[in-house]
Amino acid sequence: MPIKSKKSTVEKPYSYRILAVDDNEACAKTMMWTMEMLGHTAKIALDGRAAIKLAKSFHPDIIILDIGMPGMNGYEICQAMRKQSTLQHTTFVAHTGWGQKEHHERSKEAGFDYHLVKPAGIEALKNIFSVLDKRNP
Repeated sequence: MPIKSKKSTVEKPYSYRILAVDDNEACAKTMMWTMEMLGHTAKIALDGRAAIKLAKSFHPDIIILDIGMPGMNGYEICQAMRKQSTLQHTTFVAHTGWGQKEHHERSKEAGFDYHLVKPAGIEALKNIFSVLDKRNP
């Protein structure tokens, strides 16, 4: 569950636990730092196995996941994580360079809630947080 901030603001009343998964370490760290800058708690994983293991202990509210990764791709990771009972209420966000219609469709089929094309601007992420904030009065 998201944690209500003590300093409630109109823009970001909740602080989320966010797991950023990307095989590009610079991209993963940049996403983590951005989420922290926005007041969220963030961790990174650089591959599917590490992401699945970390999600079991971290219990993220949101997972921002690259699709095109070696080993397990983002579709496979999302499908595997969706089977975990502790992640039933987790929001999955594809964050990928793949933006064709078929990629959006495949993301939805794999269980993603949102599909953002890299580089996704901070406003696109804030829009997702805003939708989630409304679900958590």
